[in-house]
Amino acid sequence: MIRNISTLIFVLTLSISGLAAQKTNETLQKLSKTYLAAKLVEMNVEKTVKLELQGRETKYDGKIYLANGKFRWENTTPEETLLVFDGSTIWSVQIPPKEFGGAPQVARGKVDKKTKSQILISTLLGGNLEKNFKVVDEKKENGTSKIEVAPKTGELQVKALTLTVDTKKSQLTEISYKDDLGNLTTMKFSNIKFLKKADNTKFKYEPPKGAQVTDL
Repeated sequence: MIRNISTLIFVLTLSISGLAAQKTNETLQKLSKTYLAAKLVEMNVEKTVKLELQGRETKYDGKIYLANGKFRWENTTPEETLLVFDGSTIWSVQIPPKEFGGAPQVARGKVDKKTKSQILISTLLGGNLEKNFKVVDEKKENGTSKIEVAPKTGELQVKALTLTVDTKKSQLTEISYKDDLGNLTTMKFSNIKFLKKADNTKFKYEPPKGAQVTDL
């Protein structure tokens, strides 16, 4: 579970803050400035995962918060989960249905060479995009730009990554990518808010009493 969700973090984070490194792509430069200027970014996210081998599709709805490479994802459906990345530690929390009760399942992990591929979003928004990816193609049409990038190494477990940008607002509206198993993940972002006031409490997590914490 944490591998799939954390990979999304790595993707999303690398695609915004890291975009400043793209000196040859005007769209990415403007996009980076928009997100880096905000103290806190808040957005709704609809994630769709298509499993290649099983031929099954699952949709998730939630809310994402971003700030200085830190990340919080509150998922509401089809299950309630929480993912927090405070800049060094990843917390993955699965909350049981209210009718069942019980303590949440909590997993935590440190970011190192072994877990780097698990935080694809965090590296997209807070790392160096140019260091990990190269721009393959860009297509502009009616105020929208689709930018296809490819990983420079095999460490990130991403085979194809496409960023969709609203060039009028300089907002990232969609990310889609395939992993090393051929599964397609698409994230659509809406109601994007660029806030001028920081909220560090969004990126802190303390396991509740009774929760069993598993170290990755």
